[in-house]
Amino acid sequence: MKHDVIALDALPADGLTEVAVGDLKILLARDGDRVLATGATCTHKGAPLKNGQRVGNRVICPWHHAVFDLEDGAHLQPPGKGCLNRFAASVEGGRVLVEIREGDGPHMPDPAPEARERGGEAVFSIVGGGAAGLACAEELVRGGFAGRIVLFTPEGEPPYDRTDLSKTYLSGKKKDEDLPLLPRERLEALGIELDARTVERIDAAAKTLQLADGSTLAYDRCFAAPGSDAAPLTLANAECSNVLQLRDHADARALKAALETASRVAVIGSGFIGMEAAASLTAQGKSVTVLSRDPLPFAKQFGEAVATQLLKTHRAKGVDVRTGTEIETLEAEDGRVVAVRLAGGERIATDLVLAAVGAAPRTGLLSGVETNGRGVVTDETLRVANGLYAGGDIAEFPLHGRHERARIEHWRLAEQHGRHAAQAMLGSTEPFRGVPFFWTAQQGRLAYLGHAKGFDEVHIEGDLDGNSYTAFYVKGGRVVAALGLGKGDRTPALHALMLTDPTPSSERLAAAGWDPAALLKD
Repeated sequence: MKHDVIALDALPADGLTEVAVGDLKILLARDGDRVLATGATCTHKGAPLKNGQRVGNRVICPWHHAVFDLEDGAHLQPPGKGCLNRFAASVEGGRVLVEIREGDGPHMPDPAPEARERGGEAVFSIVGGGAAGLACAEELVRGGFAGRIVLFTPEGEPPYDRTDLSKTYLSGKKKDEDLPLLPRERLEALGIELDARTVERIDAAAKTLQLADGSTLAYDRCFAAPGSDAAPLTLANAECSNVLQLRDHADARALKAALETASRVAVIGSGFIGMEAAASLTAQGKSVTVLSRDPLPFAKQFGEAVATQLLKTHRAKGVDVRTGTEIETLEAEDGRVVAVRLAGGERIATDLVLAAVGAAPRTGLLSGVETNGRGVVTDETLRVANGLYAGGDIAEFPLHGRHERARIEHWRLAEQHGRHAAQAMLGSTEPFRGVPFFWTAQQGRLAYLGHAKGFDEVHIEGDLDGNSYTAFYVKGGRVVAALGLGKGDRTPALHALMLTDPTPSSERLAAAGWDPAALLKD
């Protein structure tokens, strides 16, 4: 049935407009005399795409930077599962008419099980049951691979949204059954074999996987994305039952159970996981003390001004952040830590210790490949050996448009790696051109775009004290990264710019009032 939704003249030439037909929200984009109509919300967390950044006939989600094609609703870049539904739109008498069929919703599954080719003899194995592994498996289905797709998931459950563990899961807003990115039944329908056995070694020369049960699996192509282990806490009494970590679902489940009887929590470490957990636990009424070795957490990544404001915000919300601390020991009674004693003698009583002291990438799983102390070295296609590709936490890869390599431990980039590796496994020789992006929930959603190993200056546009700004990180006269928070977040527009210019000129941005959207119109 066709619905008259708006006048054509009311649609901006290069903008995005949301209309509603009953309870269904539809996104409209004018393209000359025609109108494109898709579902109006992101498939990841439901962000309103009308607030996203339009790039030609694509849109970048305003929250987590998923990218969709407005022509057909295709899901071009993660995060999120599924594509936007595409609705037929026409213009009659200056009015826009959109055709809605009974049962239409905003999203469509992608890939669809009926698209799965079958009958091939090749074996493509994927080591790592996280976001990268699932993204690779799905892309193989989209690409028409007809052989076996064997996805090793040593946790014994379908790939899940790891980013939720320190955020919505810990706060109780998301339950265990809500974590899987796709249910087991759908994975089976796609012909993706879940194998819960542990892979002990990937032998690049022999093209085999050595499994913990003593068996082997020969592969034709393999994507290695095993992720990381939590770095160990090297203190006396760290083995006590109430010293926990937060790396996987089992860790999060144990932490959540322990919090039922704990009112005081000591968080050792002030990285992303530690500070996200601190924010979540404080919001639940827990008394949280963060013990940080750094004199100013996040100064190295975000610069002193942003780090100072972030610390101020955490403290204003009730997080007791102790900076520049050294821990002497964990005091224990009856197998449980009862206090953390600092160098100098101060004693911090606690019911629970969360060890968040970093991650250790599982690079040792691969044999016969080049490593450099930081990660597994890949070429521009993510290839590390004949038939073997790597992604996610373990991969050190060339940054597109930059004369440097990077190893980046972020969830969305891991998904990008998975998709690209699948295309390479199917024969593509295109280099990886993904723009790095991640988000962190710390008294607000911080969006970080690009990658900066270092920077010469930080330009802040907006209201830093009001937590509504974008910080642009400049190195050698180029913007290499940016951090956005609140209504002042300009990273979606900068992302659009970086798709064609990975390091825009800071002089050019300054001339445009540090508004990347203005440069998109040039």
